[in-house]
Amino acid sequence: MSFYLKNIESAFDDIKFTYILILVFFVLTLFNILHHVMWRDELEAWMIARDASSLHGLVDNMRYQGHPMLWHLILYPITKITRNPVAMQMVHLVIATASVFVFLRFSPFNKLLKGLFVFGYFPFFEYATISRNYAIGILFLFLFCAYFGKDFKNRNYIPLSIILFLMSQCNALSTVLAIALAITLFTEPLLLKDFTFYRSWRFYTAIAIFMAGLALSIIQMKPPADSSFYNPAIIARNVTGKLYDQISALWNVFVPVPRVQMHFWNTNFLSYVPLKAEIRYALRLIFSVGLFVVSFFIIFRKKMPAFYYCIAVIGLTTFSYVLHEGTLRHKGHYYFAFISALWLSSYYPSEEYRMSRIFNLAERFKNTFLIVILSLSVTSALIANTINGLYPFSANKETANYIKQNGLQNMPIAGFWAATTAGVTAYLNRPFYDPVQDKVTSFNVWKIAKNGKTDVFKNVMSYVDSVKTDVLFIVTEEPLPDGLVKVYEFIPLRSFTNSIVKDETFYLYRVRYETP
Repeated sequence: MSFYLKNIESAFDDIKFTYILILVFFVLTLFNILHHVMWRDELEAWMIARDASSLHGLVDNMRYQGHPMLWHLILYPITKITRNPVAMQMVHLVIATASVFVFLRFSPFNKLLKGLFVFGYFPFFEYATISRNYAIGILFLFLFCAYFGKDFKNRNYIPLSIILFLMSQCNALSTVLAIALAITLFTEPLLLKDFTFYRSWRFYTAIAIFMAGLALSIIQMKPPADSSFYNPAIIARNVTGKLYDQISALWNVFVPVPRVQMHFWNTNFLSYVPLKAEIRYALRLIFSVGLFVVSFFIIFRKKMPAFYYCIAVIGLTTFSYVLHEGTLRHKGHYYFAFISALWLSSYYPSEEYRMSRIFNLAERFKNTFLIVILSLSVTSALIANTINGLYPFSANKETANYIKQNGLQNMPIAGFWAATTAGVTAYLNRPFYDPVQDKVTSFNVWKIAKNGKTDVFKNVMSYVDSVKTDVLFIVTEEPLPDGLVKVYEFIPLRSFTNSIVKDETFYLYRVRYETP
């Protein structure tokens, strides 16, 4: 009886711990979000959904995105209720909190590791404060891990395949992890020599469901031939060097501690150690290999999780090498591959191997390794969220406020480059003229540029003539050369350079319309 009461008390303590941490996470993330100025990638998803008049229009708007459209489908009905992009941040807050809830409630880690993980760099900043389509992929990853251990010996594959179906609709990298999980799930009976599942119709139905989701995801992600993302095959000349770059990025993933400065994002403190660049690169490569080896040895005694982890790492590396190299927010999926492999390993017994001493050593220091890695991640999140609160992530909102305050919001707007300008016009709820594509739009379309820089300014002047009034010209990243300003008689108005993201700076010019 006392044992039974102790179990109830322990379960109650776990639930209390979960809800207290969830509340703290929700409140702190809400605070971080309300002090975060969204940058172009966040706002682009909102504008794509906002400016779609129908679901068919949403599909058409998504053609050049290179991602599946589940995130945009979620945003679509919300944009019909309000045109305020803060609504997107609130939806993202709910999703990020839900993923943390699943992790706290169902993962096998102790309370210390759970707490450190939740307030780490990726769950607490990159995939929480910044509103992108990554958090929803992590939610489905955690749901898979939680359901995977339910009724382990009499597994129902269909719910798991539905989760993988949805996971493959979130973003390109969550699709890679979904493929790794699917391969592990459907080959497990073969590798464990348990063939009873192969006689079940549910097993093959589950495969069909996942394959349908994967096919749908690929169809959505495949860009048109004139997309700037379209690369039928990217094979680097320096194959070894590019592969080394991919491997060395693991250091940034496991130790994402940035440099303490305004432009902290996508930096790493190791890159600023006062050593020769070659030595820093070599150290990062060595540390990355070491981190992967240690993380692999921790999981290796569990055959299926180790199998999944290897496939996930190979898949993510191949994606980065062949399709899109990406930055830290993309590489973060290595981190979640490791965490999810650890989670899955809790469902399996350890196996004995010849090198048992090495694996016993890895097991012995597993908690120490995790505490160090997760603590560094918490430090990174603290730095990131603090700087994010002190400085605007982008100067786009400040630029938009200046335009409103000076009564310029009703002027026709031209923007160069379009991707960054769209962040300003999102806050103005206005379209703008893109001189590169020579069209009026409200969000950037990732098509191959038709014209070079020389034609851009001629196109702006042609646009001024067509609208027969002065035009507000927004230039991003760097101001126009003085010579160019004089040639076209642009009138400089104001510059906005206070931004964490280096290329989210803006320079305003007034372009006069000369009456013929």
